[in-house]
Amino acid sequence: MAVARPTAKPPQPIAISEEEIFASDDLLNKKIGNYNIVWKIGDSEWGPIYVAVQTSMARPVAMKVLAEDVQRNDPTAKERFTATARAQASVKHPSILAVYEAGQASGHTYYTYEYVDGMQLEEMKSQGQEITDIIALKILKVVAEGLAYLHHQNIPHVSLEARRIYVGKDNNPHLANLAALEGEGHSDIQKDFTTLATVISSLLPRGMASDPGLRGMLTKMTVEGSSGFLSWGALLQSIKTLEPKVIPADAIKLTAQEQAAIRAVEEAKRQQKRALWLTSLGVFALLWLALGIVWYNFLRGSNERNLNQMVQIPAGSFIFQNGQTAATGDFWIDKYEVTIGQYSRFLDALATNPTTEYDHPDQPPGKSHIPGKDKTEWDTYYGRARRGLDARFVPIDLNCPIFSVDYWDAYAYAKWAGKRLPTEQEWEKAGRGTNGFQYPWGNEPDLKRANSGADYELNPGPNSKGKADGYVWWAPVDAFSGDKSPYGVIGMAGNVAEWTDSWDAGHKHPVIRGGSFHTKDVKVTQRFTEAEPEFRFEFIGFRCVSDKPPKN
Repeated sequence: MAVARPTAKPPQPIAISEEEIFASDDLLNKKIGNYNIVWKIGDSEWGPIYVAVQTSMARPVAMKVLAEDVQRNDPTAKERFTATARAQASVKHPSILAVYEAGQASGHTYYTYEYVDGMQLEEMKSQGQEITDIIALKILKVVAEGLAYLHHQNIPHVSLEARRIYVGKDNNPHLANLAALEGEGHSDIQKDFTTLATVISSLLPRGMASDPGLRGMLTKMTVEGSSGFLSWGALLQSIKTLEPKVIPADAIKLTAQEQAAIRAVEEAKRQQKRALWLTSLGVFALLWLALGIVWYNFLRGSNERNLNQMVQIPAGSFIFQNGQTAATGDFWIDKYEVTIGQYSRFLDALATNPTTEYDHPDQPPGKSHIPGKDKTEWDTYYGRARRGLDARFVPIDLNCPIFSVDYWDAYAYAKWAGKRLPTEQEWEKAGRGTNGFQYPWGNEPDLKRANSGADYELNPGPNSKGKADGYVWWAPVDAFSGDKSPYGVIGMAGNVAEWTDSWDAGHKHPVIRGGSFHTKDVKVTQRFTEAEPEFRFEFIGFRCVSDKPPKN
């Protein structure tokens, strides 16, 4: 799927000569605390702003440094500067730039925050850049979500300005952290509406949206009183109603990752050249090369956590189903359900080296292992998971379980990963232990422990939120620490049901085990034996087992 691109010139970095970058600033290429200063990107009311590399985390950050003349002119500046950083650090919203750390080192007071490799709307406007309706709607949504959050949390904040809205090189918008100290917030909601509508209109071709619904929305944002929008929530509702019409297939392009990698390599070369120009010392060359690697990893950025752990299940007998006795040998089982991020690497491997070596011998010839009904559906879900965006009004990220995979997909992934699917006996033993528990945690139901169907909604909306467990559909596989078996396996009761390698008596239907966000009964004895191997639903995933200890 094609990513939304400006119709005219795409956003480009502001042209700055090497002399301008490195001149008249004695902090460049110096170290403040845990940060190496790379280059200056602007000024604020507090002082200069730099791009720096946080050495302990190997990531680029934006760093705001309190200027000496500001401190001389205002004895309270240092205290307010640090207090403002603390206020902004308390803001936790995916649309708003996160503040990482405040501190003092080498005679400087500073705080660091999330860096966006892109441009402010103010810069785009001054350079004559243009955006599409799709990017305009994305900007509206991000800003509305961020400011709705600030209003809902009663967080004081400053007014919205074009310089406080960013569009990254991947065309994803971000809102600056607007939080302010109590008594220093000066936001006027109608003024903010007007500012946002005006700057977006100025970036659209001929100052006007192509879509009539978007045109009407931008106009309504400038109208005061009951004829306009009375809250950010009201605007957000209107945006979400319009979104399917303006972005009919959720324009996300997976090749943005590859493009980011190319840009990162080019940036690394450029930075290395600058470092060599400044000094003949080899240490600078190594520093810039390291920075290039950091840039590469940053631009490929990911919300994925390391969820590759496995749990050993000892050999022996256990209570199976309704009082039967069964036994297994030693085996290791995935602690968590296989995630979207993990499964994506399997697809990447197949794309790089197409092969049928992982396929089940009975798999239909020519079958694809792409989840869902087609590649477009997978591109949409995966694209939104990579960016931590909602899908069908449901939060999703790379740590959510892979879903809409059939038995053949699960089998092939497990073989590719050097593992296999569990038998249903292995699955049940890992989930309930040896004492015959009805649930992983014991014999008493607890709606808050697992992601069950107690909150399930067939068609979630913008205000959907689970009241029992907090999720109306899937959840990250590590979200429910209470859904934990006696062996420490997570998610055996809810989230998604799971394929096993056991079949019914006629060997026509693989057995599916466990409850899910779709079912209210999440007893660990749950089993379904009437699913065809091609059966695909959004509430079915899997996990793997191994007969050997996992490699560290």
